[in-house]
Amino acid sequence: MHISEFTRSLADRLPGWQPDPTAVPIATDPASDRIWDSGPLPYAAFDTDSVSRSMLTHHWGLQLYVMPRPHRPSEYLVLPMLPANTSHKHVQGLRAPRGIAVSADPVRAAAELHRRLVTDYRLASSTAIRRSSPGHFQVHVTLDDRQRHRIRTGSIAVFIELLAYGGFLLDPATGECHLPDALSTEETRRQLVKSLQRLRRRGFRIIVHAADGPRSHPPLPRLTSRPGRRR
Repeated sequence: MHISEFTRSLADRLPGWQPDPTAVPIATDPASDRIWDSGPLPYAAFDTDSVSRSMLTHHWGLQLYVMPRPHRPSEYLVLPMLPANTSHKHVQGLRAPRGIAVSADPVRAAAELHRRLVTDYRLASSTAIRRSSPGHFQVHVTLDDRQRHRIRTGSIAVFIELLAYGGFLLDPATGECHLPDALSTEETRRQLVKSLQRLRRRGFRIIVHAADGPRSHPPLPRLTSRPGRRR
């Protein structure tokens, strides 16, 4: 079974998790630096071009690195990534959720993930994300070297808004949220503004980092429903 097909089959059995439609050679994969715990993965595996990985993403800002287990054709490796917005310094002192080997049968593999990894991963990640917070109820928007918007925050509520409802993706190489490159400039602008406005109405302050310095956009008043007319 191809790695992308295996990952899709896992996602069908893991509520809240979405598969990455692309497979990436691990030898040229910058996301490998963000693996939190490599479990039974031998370091030498990254020296080959013949192995590709896929990714599972949860709207809490979590990702699982999925790849065939070297020299074990009947198994795959599922490795926890650093949570969104975090780096290795944010997980120092935390007990890392262990990367595990799972069966090549997606039904058995999903059950193994539920039992041995997913719960521990969520619990450990919530602490790491809180440590990475740039400020209480703050969302930071920057531009990368290709002038694409990137969003950083230390709030799971923001990840849910962006990843579950806003059409954003989570970059496994950086831990940042971003909109798909396939969107047009106008579509990107419209979707970005819509999501940021929703966050402001939920009490978040948006800080946009521009060339002339940061610009702060305070929370907006919450929308209230108009009272019905009395008869």
